Amino acid sequence: MTDALVQTEPAGAGPQPRPMRRSRWAWPWFVVLVVLFGAIGVHPPSAHDIIDTDKANDLVAAAEAAAARVKIATGSSAEGEARFALGMALAEATVVLNRDLAAHNGRLTVNAELVLKSLTQRDMAPAFDDAIGRYRLPRVSLTDAVRLAPDAPYALQARFELVKAGFYESFVMDPFELVGIKFNDLEDQIAEAGALASTLPSGDDAEEAAFIHAVDLARAAHLAPEAAAAQAYADKARAALRAFAKSYPESMRAATTGLILKGLGGS
Repeated sequence: MTDALVQTEPAGAGPQPRPMRRSRWAWPWFVVLVVLFGAIGVHPPSAHDIIDTDKANDLVAAAEAAAARVKIATGSSAEGEARFALGMALAEATVVLNRDLAAHNGRLTVNAELVLKSLTQRDMAPAFDDAIGRYRLPRVSLTDAVRLAPDAPYALQARFELVKAGFYESFVMDPFELVGIKFNDLEDQIAEAGALASTLPSGDDAEEAAFIHAVDLARAAHLAPEAAAAQAYADKARAALRAFAKSYPESMRAATTGLILKGLGGS
């Protein structure tokens, strides 16, 4: 007998996604997949991730300086870049807080608490989401930076940070159970990740964008509300997963994409 993992949506959210079948992800493939996603997406903490007093002060000072630049630049041609700098400072702080949280069994250390308190006092703190057990990236500054200067050199990096946050914050352990986003959000993310994979100047960033694009296509194949759409996404996912494995054969992510491809009935 086959169980279904049913994705629940708020009332009025539109058609329910097609349930994913456990039989598609039988042991050990699904378990290994979860482990690999944890390693890639959560970035397991190491000794250098510990927040000392200097690091805490640096994070707060960077955010404070960037916020001051925004005030000065508001209404000028420099506003987009200033908002990008603030968004990146808050992105770094969010990553560090989440690593500290993961390293200490869900509790922030004293210095991490200092960072959070200081950012809260300045209305810049990332919000903690109980559903995913992590802090979510504050998106406003990066979104504004892209809106104000979509063709600026830094706009691609801002878009990439937003795509990364959208992807890794959309699941807890199982990437095929959407958390906090709807199916149309997933489709938007597919389009954006695909566009970034071919335009990002950094090879590492391009790899991660290609990975997100391929995995999101596979997620759409499992969650599409109509059979025809699911089949179309499955075909695109197989092509993208194979292309990723061929382009990045030495990447840890290639192992993940290979397992997902097996789950889709490909090789």
